[in-house]
Amino acid sequence: MKKKIIIGSCVAVLLLGAAAWWVAKPQYIVMPFSTFFQPPEMAMAQYSSKDVVGDLGGVPVTIPKHFAEYVEYDGDPGFGEKRLDPAPVRTHESKLRSFGFEVRYPDMVGLSTPELRQEKRKASIYKTMWISVGITTGEHYPGDGFLDRFTNSTLNLKSKIIDYEDYEKLPDIQFGLEVYSPKGIDVKTGIAHRNHDDARDMYVSRDESGKVQAVIVCSNRPVKSVRCKHRISLDPRWDAAVDIHYRRQLLSEWKKIQESVIKVVERFEVNK
Repeated sequence: MKKKIIIGSCVAVLLLGAAAWWVAKPQYIVMPFSTFFQPPEMAMAQYSSKDVVGDLGGVPVTIPKHFAEYVEYDGDPGFGEKRLDPAPVRTHESKLRSFGFEVRYPDMVGLSTPELRQEKRKASIYKTMWISVGITTGEHYPGDGFLDRFTNSTLNLKSKIIDYEDYEKLPDIQFGLEVYSPKGIDVKTGIAHRNHDDARDMYVSRDESGKVQAVIVCSNRPVKSVRCKHRISLDPRWDAAVDIHYRRQLLSEWKKIQESVIKVVERFEVNK
């Protein structure tokens, strides 16, 4: 079971162009997963042929098929594994594990038609308004308070293996966010650690009590195709983590993007 969790964790997020959670190198040009090898089972799961039903973090949902890519339920085979038994009939009691979708900001239209899919494919990576969303829940939900745990562990890391992972808080607030950046200068090159090719800035939103509400990590590379990874929690009502990916030029819109994504997810609830 432990092996399955490691292999299959956050598949929807990975398959939508994200790297492993917070530790992999930043993604600059997100290639569709179809351009790489994928197991037949995963290829079949990319696009759902019908609306998806299930339990999303304790809330019964019906997800329109164009908002349900790479859907996984608790107990499903991990990435690259084959299902040995027929898939069970899914109901609103079936626990979802992960899924993802692409949506256009700010009107939050999904890939519901061939025309919209074509529009997204043709969109310039430097100007695209399409964002990627991945949701992790069920047996892969990282647990309440995961945003605070990540933030504290990153900022208070005792052993800094890589210089550009040693963060300091900057004095100015940007877009309503605390800003943390790699500190110091590389003594060999004279270049600030913040300007290293793999360096990233971290932006944090907190509530009045200091609890982390959102964490956004953006690469510092001077290219316009750089994307940010924006993570939030849907607790206390939904036990679910949400990852949102968009190009860094949209960072100033982070709060509106976050609110818009939450509204999309809330529309999945069956009693609404």
